[in-house]
Amino acid sequence: MLQSSVLLLDPASSTLRKSVWLLAWPAIVEMLLHMMVGIVDTAMVGRLGPEALAAVGLANQLFHLGTTIFAAIATGSTALVARHIGAREPQSAANAAAQSLIMGLAAAGTVSLALVIYAMPLLSFLFRGTEAAVLSLSTVYIRTVAAVLVMHFFFILVNAVLRGAGDTQTPMRITAIVNVVNVLGNYLLIFGVGPFPALGVQGAALATALAHSLGGVLALSVLFRRSTVPIALRDLLKVDLVMIRRILHIGVPAAFEQSTMRIGQLFYTMIVASLGTAAYAAHQVALNAESLSFMPGFGFSLAATTLVGQNLGAQDPERAEKSGLLSNQMAMTVMSVMGILFFVFPVPLVSIFTNDAEVIRLAALCLRIIAISQPALAAIMVLAGGLRGAGDTKAIMKITLLGFCFVRLGLAYLFAITFGWGLAGAWIAMAIDLFFRGYLMRARFLGGQWKTLKI
Repeated sequence: MLQSSVLLLDPASSTLRKSVWLLAWPAIVEMLLHMMVGIVDTAMVGRLGPEALAAVGLANQLFHLGTTIFAAIATGSTALVARHIGAREPQSAANAAAQSLIMGLAAAGTVSLALVIYAMPLLSFLFRGTEAAVLSLSTVYIRTVAAVLVMHFFFILVNAVLRGAGDTQTPMRITAIVNVVNVLGNYLLIFGVGPFPALGVQGAALATALAHSLGGVLALSVLFRRSTVPIALRDLLKVDLVMIRRILHIGVPAAFEQSTMRIGQLFYTMIVASLGTAAYAAHQVALNAESLSFMPGFGFSLAATTLVGQNLGAQDPERAEKSGLLSNQMAMTVMSVMGILFFVFPVPLVSIFTNDAEVIRLAALCLRIIAISQPALAAIMVLAGGLRGAGDTKAIMKITLLGFCFVRLGLAYLFAITFGWGLAGAWIAMAIDLFFRGYLMRARFLGGQWKTLKI
């Protein structure tokens, strides 16, 4: 069914470039699948009108904030699993995975309950200037998807564990199945096909909830039956405080980084949402179009995380550095080409998501602005991945705080509101932030302090 393919380091039998590519390509395909679902979701919901498109966008902003803790636990798990696999310590790797599941179960349940109960108050507080109809639709979406958030957490965490072990193909296969279910559910439930009712935004939410639940079940079934990270159900009854502290030592700064970025994104979204429904819809469309470039960035970032972590575990820091730099070089090449496509062909790309003329015009302008910053985005994604593999999450946290919260937010308000440049001003601020953080991330990685970190 879901066969795994685990890449363990073997410098004598393969080149470093081949190792990077073997890890990166399944992750790129996995991100492509994620992006395709995002594109299909946006395109289908977009046909319901700007209000529906804005409602799903706002809901996802809240989900991103609520699931920050998931990413933190997953980051700690990936780094520790990679380090122990590199050191040929599979039982310790499995223990890291088990303790992550224990922590995450309580966290996911708490976030799920909070979002179900407080969806409307949170949306009303965060997006005061948003139309009531948009907030109402967004609340329906959030409550439906939040009900199965625990299963989505399992999907995220198990995939992170497998990647740390060098297996990027299994997450790709699980994601493929999940995304097929999501797209099919969207088609049946958004518009109504045959005996299925046309549920609009709620139909999109139901399809997403079903897909997330399936993903969690498949991911857990793989984890419990594999041999590289051998977890048994009884392992979930054993609490290892030492391992939990190690996970949190890496994960807490990652959580702060992610929460800082999510909160920053919320404020950034509030600035954009204040420009009107058409501007916010265009913002969402442009983000979805730009997300195509996240595929290579995501893939090579995961390759850097795994190879840096495993090489450090194998006591080879120089090869770890070469892994990160080569992954970054490969990502920058691919993403620069995509930046050219964004600049030359923005209208055809954004027209995939909407047929509203004003939304298309604004979104195309945004895509052209962000096209020039794709090499910087590659450096942020991939070198941060390498630093995470080493457990150097505090440095990433500081860089994110400086760039996102001070540079992006400050300039977005100045350009979009004070100078009156509107949506274009907000996206110019985003591009400047990417160059700023890309420079700092590269400087940190080349500094090499991460090579001696103990995790």
